[in-house]
Amino acid sequence: MSDSPESIRNTSVSDQATNNDALGFEPYVIAIAEFLLHEQTQPPLTLSVEGEWGSGKSSFMKMLEEYLRKKGGRTVWFNAWRHDKAESVWAAFALSFIKQISTPKNWRDLPRIILGYFKLQLLRFNLEKGLFELIKAFPLIIFVICASIAIPFILIIYGVEGINELIGPTTSQDVFWSKINSVFKLLFTAGGVTLSGAGIFAGIKSLLRNFQRLLQNPKNNLIKYIEAPDYKKQSAFVEEFHEDFAKIVDAYIGNDRVYVFIDDLDRCEHPKSADLMQAINLMIADDPSVVFILGMDREKVAASLAVKYENILKYLPSETTEIDPDILARRSANKGLAYGYTFIEKFVQLPFLVPQPSQSDFEHFLTQLATSTPPNLQPAKPHFTFFQSFWGKFKLALPQRNNSQKHLTSPTSNQTSDLKNLSLDNPSIESEQTEKQKARAAVIKRLEAIQVNNFDRDSPTVRNVIMMVAPALDYNPRRIKHFINVFRLKVYIANETGLFFEERDENDNLLDPSLTFEQLGKFTAIILKWPLLLSDLENDKQILAKLEKIARGELYKEEESIRYWGSHTKLKALMAYGHEKSAANSKFSLAEVNVDKLLQVSPKIIRQTETVILPNFNLEMVDIPAGKFNMGSNEYEDEKPIHEVIVPAFQIGKYPITQAQYQAVMGYNPSRFSGNPQNPVESVTWFNAQAFCEKLSQLTGKNYRLPTETEWEYACRAGTETLFSFGDDKEQLGDYGWFDGNSNNTTHPVGEKRPNPWGIYDMHGNVWEWCADQHHENYVNKPDNIRKNGSLAWLDSDITNQSSIIRRGGSWYRDPLACSSAYRGRSVAAIRNNDLGFRVVCDLP
Repeated sequence: MSDSPESIRNTSVSDQATNNDALGFEPYVIAIAEFLLHEQTQPPLTLSVEGEWGSGKSSFMKMLEEYLRKKGGRTVWFNAWRHDKAESVWAAFALSFIKQISTPKNWRDLPRIILGYFKLQLLRFNLEKGLFELIKAFPLIIFVICASIAIPFILIIYGVEGINELIGPTTSQDVFWSKINSVFKLLFTAGGVTLSGAGIFAGIKSLLRNFQRLLQNPKNNLIKYIEAPDYKKQSAFVEEFHEDFAKIVDAYIGNDRVYVFIDDLDRCEHPKSADLMQAINLMIADDPSVVFILGMDREKVAASLAVKYENILKYLPSETTEIDPDILARRSANKGLAYGYTFIEKFVQLPFLVPQPSQSDFEHFLTQLATSTPPNLQPAKPHFTFFQSFWGKFKLALPQRNNSQKHLTSPTSNQTSDLKNLSLDNPSIESEQTEKQKARAAVIKRLEAIQVNNFDRDSPTVRNVIMMVAPALDYNPRRIKHFINVFRLKVYIANETGLFFEERDENDNLLDPSLTFEQLGKFTAIILKWPLLLSDLENDKQILAKLEKIARGELYKEEESIRYWGSHTKLKALMAYGHEKSAANSKFSLAEVNVDKLLQVSPKIIRQTETVILPNFNLEMVDIPAGKFNMGSNEYEDEKPIHEVIVPAFQIGKYPITQAQYQAVMGYNPSRFSGNPQNPVESVTWFNAQAFCEKLSQLTGKNYRLPTETEWEYACRAGTETLFSFGDDKEQLGDYGWFDGNSNNTTHPVGEKRPNPWGIYDMHGNVWEWCADQHHENYVNKPDNIRKNGSLAWLDSDITNQSSIIRRGGSWYRDPLACSSAYRGRSVAAIRNNDLGFRVVCDLP
């Protein structure tokens, strides 16, 4: 029995967004806030805070809002998801904006709010249309003002005289009655004052009530020309709203700034989020005092935009020089996402991906969840005078070695001391802070090597980076401005998170070089111009290194993703920039850079569209026993010599891959004979077949691949040594396969003919089947290791478009001998024929 009993809290954990930093967002919040608050950051501007659902973007935005407010910024918060029905999102945003911007946060705000209200009414008043009504109303206004002042004044003065007469000394009976008269005069005066005051008050109230009524119903009186849209009706008033929004901002904000947070864009109904993005785009266009911060999952919003504009996508040209229609067809499935990304780029100048918590941050997060009272983490107290001179002004200077240890005051020292008390009873938090202090110390040391000073123009290095990426961005002024904004923000973030410091051991040997401006500039241009490349980068961290080799003219393996991206001429030119063909320049190279560092400052990865295998997907496999057999024949020269081969056990497809199966995995059907989904897939290249195997392996967790030539013949013969698996009689071929004598010049559904002795169908005819091996003239030089292990493919070099690849089994177009067990066909890897398909094998665990 355990000495210490276990325990568990009997409470639930809140899933609400919070401004309590438990995930290590603090340095990012500070960097972005100081960037936005800097006087040289000129709105209108839009920042996107991006992440998947539940990644913490709402909490990040709340922390950013709190920081901006504490620094004196005015903020407005709007949840788009709650108002995404019909056109009411416009009205809801307008009401929410006016309510928040016109509500004083404290007594100091009252004068601004009052002046803003009257300024807004003045801005809304249309003098041209309302002048006549103003003239008609002018006498009434003058009368009310005069009556409000004159009548009380006269009555009060008269009443004072009556009181004096009343309290004066009485000497005669006449004087007594005079005082009685004064009493009545006083009573009448009091009554007159009361009634007059009530009447004036009622008149003013009536005038104001009429004013309010006319403001809501602009058809009756002068106030109709105060051009305020009726925000409570669901009607299309885009132009009205945009014009009035500018007036509201001018009245209440003036020359200051307002930071508008719009959260949950990605949770709106599709394509409603696309409509809202268009609305935001209109608001952003001409309002120089507004900074928008949008919380969204970029991929979902991009997909919504793709749905909205799907009819025009097919007319848009492609910039790739790739001519393989199958590769283009597969990549075109993501063309809509790329279009959506480009659409977002038009008005989101600063994309930011919510960072994934480090292990220490995650431990801190769990500690807070486990404690009864979560630590009251105080918001950071910014002392970053560094940022005040950073905006857009860079100068690089490499100091002498003896200055590298120069003392610098840490801009985060106060933050560190503020957090010390929180770690006294929690070793994990103390450890986390120690690591952060080390990282920050390293950042400060690196800043001595990259000095940043405040000049009136960018340093040569920054301007050279911009010139480097300009061709890739088509010298488009808007794209160049977008790049500059994003690049500057990424430098902020990279600096604050320690990407500009290098790691050295105790002997001062370089372990990990720092990120350079040139590397960051190249990567920033790539993610802006070719965002879908990030998806392949996530799957293959070496893709940038491979593309750089292509750009420098080195050999490479013909992987589909490399082939596709390598066909983008401007991307190749950018990757090659700064390098010599004989050697790479480390300052410009993305080959050796830590990809994880780059992804820390990248936007949301737009993943390739993945097709989940349908529930009725059925890929029947046949178990093939291990054994040895005599491979080849004496029929043709390339089938000689007959030789013994050892084959390990494996599984092979009972049928060739059908069009339905290919469609389910790859998302499209390239076949010419597409009348029946159970026909074998054809018109696929060797690369297409390899891509299918890779995708199927990812979806199933098994290792599917093309059969080697040895495995194919071993499975086809099924223990026989005759011309066909059923014997030597060509006349029987019609019972076992489709060939030129019975096919009627088309493919046929798989499994309609008899199987071979091991229960495998369509091994003779119907479609040729790709194998994994390159073609060789005969078996004379076949390596011994392949003779001893038939699961190894016979390859001499990397496969290229023009590589000659083995195909087996004959087809509906060929004669009987081409359908025999040992017959060896060949085709170049990039060819597609309507009689060429494949089947798969699977390695046994």
